[in-house]
Amino acid sequence: MNRPTAIFLNGTSSSGKTTLATAFQDAMVSPALYVSNDKFIFMAPRHVLKNDSVRPSVLLPLLSAFHQSLPIIARCGFPMIIDHVIEKKDWMDEIALALKDVPTFFVKVTCPLEELERREIARGDRQIGFARMQSTLVHGFCDYDAEVDTYHQSITQNVAILKGLLESGREPVALDRYRGKLAHES
Repeated sequence: MNRPTAIFLNGTSSSGKTTLATAFQDAMVSPALYVSNDKFIFMAPRHVLKNDSVRPSVLLPLLSAFHQSLPIIARCGFPMIIDHVIEKKDWMDEIALALKDVPTFFVKVTCPLEELERREIARGDRQIGFARMQSTLVHGFCDYDAEVDTYHQSITQNVAILKGLLESGREPVALDRYRGKLAHES
């Protein structure tokens, strides 16, 4: 494709998005940028991230800035792989509108809840219960161009699916359909 292309991974915490994104990056011959909402979140100081009463007032504007930065990063001219957990409809709206000029394959990242919870505990750096809470939210806003399963499929199989999207020559459609629904809601 002539324009920069993005692959947007949406899935719960501990679903394997980061592992998949870095494996995809490593498998690409030409540079691909890894862009993560966590990188923006962790710009905030630790004491803010640990404070339940302050955290939302800092994280919500940071995540909005992350969404707005995506087309700017895309202008670098490299394919992007975006790692995010979409918990709110207004986040989905911002993302869809921000990426309107960037061909973006919207990819559902799945993993069984029992495995999500096992990974969450094993990692030791996650707030226990996030995966369960997010599992009821993240996939309810939009349909997808593709799906990967990080439990039943190997990392090699999932990377091949993502590379196949970029090499397919087809245009992504999921975010276009979502933007069409937004236009009808207005």
